[in-house]
This record gives sequence, C-alpha cells and structure tokens, in this order.
Amino acid sequence: MNMQANDELELSVARLALGGRGVARLDGMVVFVDGALPGETVMAKVTQVKKGFAEAVAERIITPTPEAVEPRCPHFGVCGGCDWQRLDYPAQLFWKREQVAETLARLGGLPDVPVADTVASPEVYGYRNKMEFAFAGRLHLGLRERRNPARVLDIDTCPLMAPWAGEVVNAVRELCRETGLAAYDPRTGKGVWRHLVLRDSRHDGSRLAHIITGPSRAAGDAVHTLGKTLLARFPELTGFVHSVRRAPTPVAHGERQSIVLGRGHLTEKMGQATLRVLPDAFAQTNTGAAQSLYEIVTREASSDPAGTALDLYCGSGGLALNLAPAFAEVRGLDIDPRSIESAKASAKLSEAHNCVFEAADAADALDDLAGDPPTVVVLDPPRAGAAPEVIAAILRTAPGRVVYVSCNPATLARDLKRLAEAYDVTSVTPVDLFPHTAHIEAVASLTLRG
Repeated sequence: MNMQANDELELSVARLALGGRGVARLDGMVVFVDGALPGETVMAKVTQVKKGFAEAVAERIITPTPEAVEPRCPHFGVCGGCDWQRLDYPAQLFWKREQVAETLARLGGLPDVPVADTVASPEVYGYRNKMEFAFAGRLHLGLRERRNPARVLDIDTCPLMAPWAGEVVNAVRELCRETGLAAYDPRTGKGVWRHLVLRDSRHDGSRLAHIITGPSRAAGDAVHTLGKTLLARFPELTGFVHSVRRAPTPVAHGERQSIVLGRGHLTEKMGQATLRVLPDAFAQTNTGAAQSLYEIVTREASSDPAGTALDLYCGSGGLALNLAPAFAEVRGLDIDPRSIESAKASAKLSEAHNCVFEAADAADALDDLAGDPPTVVVLDPPRAGAAPEVIAAILRTAPGRVVYVSCNPATLARDLKRLAEAYDVTSVTPVDLFPHTAHIEAVASLTLRG
C-alpha cells in the first residue's frame, strides 16, 4: 500500500508503544496511532509517513475495547496532560510493565532481566503534590494542548491535583489579566508572566504558590500585589514566592528569587524522611507512590552498618535520608545548589546526622572514591539519564551494588546496557508515580560480577 499523509485508514490496535500511542500494522507497515487503545479498531488519519513506519491520529472508534473507561477530566483529549485517562487503571499498570520489559530488551539488549509487576499508586486521582501551569498571550494560563503544544489551554480544573489548585489557577488568570501585562514571549524576550507552580504538603497541609516571570521591570509591583491578593483570598495558602527567569527555555524553574510572602517552603514527609522543599528544588510529585519507591530502593540497597551509600542526583534528599538508618554514612550529591540547600535542611529535620550533602559533579566525586568505593551507589537522574561520564565513573569505582531509579525506560535501557559490562541486572520494578499518563518510573538493581 502506498500510504500518504491525510489518508484515512481503518486500523486494529494491538498494543501501546513507549510514549503512549497505540500500535497497529497495515500491509507490513507499523502505524503509531495517537488516541487509540489496545483492542480498539479505529478510523485514523495519517499525519506522517516515514521509512518503516507511519504516524496517525484516531478520529473515530469503530470497535471499542472493554478496557476503555469514561475520562473524569472535562479537558481530556485537548489537554496534553493525561493521554491514558480513557484506559482502565489495571490495564495502565499492565502496559507500563510491558513497555519497560520491551524497552530493556530492544534498546538495552537485556531480554532476560526479571521485570516485576508495576507497583500501583495509592491514589489515581488527586495524587500530585505539584503542578506547573504555563502562561501565553494576553492572557491564557493552563496546560499545553496535546496536539499543539505551542498553545496553552485555559483549564478550570485538573483531577490530578486537589480542587484548590483549580481555584487558584482561575484566580491567578483573572488577576493577571487585570494587570494588562502580557505573557513572556521567548522569541522576543518581552512580556512578563511565564509559569505558575502550585505545591502542597500531605504532611501538614501547607500550600505554596510560585510565580515565575521574565526579567521585566513592570513585574515587581504587579507580582507583589498579586501575592498579597492571593494570600488574602485563599487563607489556606501558606506562602507565595516570585522568581525571575531570563533564559528563554520554557522551564518552570526560577533563576533568582525576588519576593517571598508568608512561608517560602513546604515540609513534607516521605518514608523516614522529613523534607524541607524549596520552590525550585526537586522532590517526587506523588507523595503516596514515592513512599513505595523509597521502600523498594531501600530494600535493593540492602544495608551495611559500617559502609557508605552514595546518592547521585539527590535532589531534596529523600532517597539519601531513607537510606540513612542502614549505613554508617550517606553522601548526597547534586549539581543544583538549591536542591542541596533543601537536602541539608531536610537532614536536620529528619535528625539524620550521618547524611552529608554537597553540590558537586557526580563523576568527579566517584573518581575521588576509586580507592575506597562505597557499598552502594544510588542514582536518580533526570529524563535524559545519567551523563556518560557518570556511568564511566561508576564502572571505574566499582561499588558492589548500584540502584538506578529512572523516569525514562529508554535512557534506563541505554545506561544499563553500559553498566552490564561489569554488573548483573538482577531486577527491575516499575512504579506508577504518574497514573493516567504514559510516564513510567522504574527501579533497577545491579550487582557487581566477580
């Protein structure tokens, strides 16, 4: 078949690919179908044809799957946040496990690694303790559209976070529109509003609103008034923070903190750790599922009352602090000074006197330990995976155990393939920190051969 863009095809979807799209075959050609679920027959429009595969969008369901459910969110299908909300939750867990196993085999050359069933999130709605919302134009505030990420969809509710978040989003949109100031435009560097980040604590109920703007001189007074108005209108908000970001990349991460009203941080409890979370510091966004994640990491790291655990990419220190009771010393490293500031404060709150945190390059720190390797190295890198220099340094240092926490099965497979030169990958456990999305967290346990 000579398939072309805009062709309309009847396709039977067999499985889900990494990233969330349905997979169908037609005359030997693989077609990735956005918006289709396994077991469905759909009418789809082809969007691109490439060598060996095509991409399409489901336009109409001909035969539904019994695993389909009614989405809870009124913005589903347009909003880019939840591509799997139409799929029954047990089926989501099944396919996440399948995708981890398939990716390890295909990209990592590891077809025989035991992959456990996906550990479910205790909550499948209202589970997020942090949400990032984008501004655009004059003036939209919400989440990016699924099929047109350059556009921001004004949302009035999001079932992934508690209802208070939607109320604050609506209020911030209204108040920012009243200023007459436009959203920041990365193409010109002009405009003010960039992101709204909302966080809450399941430990003490505290809530934080964080506004990130461009470096406009017009922002200061307007943001200060916004903060005071929000704290008055929403007494449950315990803090308001304003940060400035000059870099044009659309990341919800401030570079310079400008205003703090109320309390400028949250306190959260995850496993045995009490965390002091600063506005820009990394912490897991699903508190309940993070408890399960930390329990798995602690189990796989084992214990050595006389030994040292090294936590790379430590963020606010959650993993390191949960490892503290099992080791004589735990060292946490992160390149972000603000995360290290959070981690040090968290160690004091947790009374973990054997934890040391420092802002340092992970590869350099590992090389410094080459003559006296730690008992275990734990790493939880960003989606891009561990830097090649870090993997090389782990191989040179040769700790007895490595526990790798990943939010991207593709980069996990790449890094495990390299580590498998000296290590046996003994188990991989997917953990669902992100229900209704195609994102997958996984914990891999490795043991040094010989």
